[in-house]
Amino acid sequence: MSIEELEVLRKKARNGIIKGFLISFIIAIVIFIISNSLFFPIFIITFGTIVSYLTNMKKIRQFTLAFKETYVLKALKSVFTDLIYKPESGLNESIIRNTGMMYMGDRYTSNDFISAKYKNINVVQADIHIEEEHETTDSDGTTTRTWVTIFKGRWMIFDFNKLFKANIQVSQKGFGNSKLSNWGSETKYKKVMMEDQAFNNTFRTYAQSEHDAFYILTPSLMEKIKKLTSNISGKLLFCFIDNKLHIGIQNNKDSFEHGIFTKINEENVTKEIAQDIKLITNFVDELSLDNDLFRREV
Repeated sequence: MSIEELEVLRKKARNGIIKGFLISFIIAIVIFIISNSLFFPIFIITFGTIVSYLTNMKKIRQFTLAFKETYVLKALKSVFTDLIYKPESGLNESIIRNTGMMYMGDRYTSNDFISAKYKNINVVQADIHIEEEHETTDSDGTTTRTWVTIFKGRWMIFDFNKLFKANIQVSQKGFGNSKLSNWGSETKYKKVMMEDQAFNNTFRTYAQSEHDAFYILTPSLMEKIKKLTSNISGKLLFCFIDNKLHIGIQNNKDSFEHGIFTKINEENVTKEIAQDIKLITNFVDELSLDNDLFRREV
């Protein structure tokens, strides 16, 4: 699809939302003039904006899918092999839950599923959003339920180049959803202090076996992890489990997206998508996950 056609779809979605908001705003002004109260006008504007978004979801979805088909899929194909890209599908919740290393809250959504190979390493990734239901009761006994985000970001799974028997978690301090460091686990994990004090200052390490922790987290790997952390916006969680490396990136962002209120600039779009892709490939490159020396020695 051409950029002109995409712009037509974007403007249809944008204009539909703006129209709904303006109608709500005009009604709110009229009610304010009549009642001289702000309560109902604010309610009408809020309600009207929500309804406007909901009634235009089909147009928003149409633009989003066309954008990803035109730009994102093409960019992914230029980097990965054996690519499967499903923008509206996500990573199954059970995959993350079964690691036993993440608190999963009360509501889970996921999209932008990618399964591919990079440097012959199997890569899976998706955006995920985990929310917790909060309930409050005021002095009148009225109960209000709200949804609070406890994780929003990306989850990636890579082949790991060392075989190990016991699972290990490395959680960057400030990563707020690590089950082991915050909520406990049914499986016994021991907190491990590594020989690198700078690493200990930045990360919490938990392992089922201290021996495996030192085997996996070599001085070289710890240096690479520290380097990655300094170059990534957001907090990181590394889960070494079942001979795979799971990585959670808590950055409160959706990847491969383009807002309907922003005009498409091909140069900017290309750069942004390249950055989203590089966030995946950097882990393979910087951690040397394609080095299968240790597997060949087993």
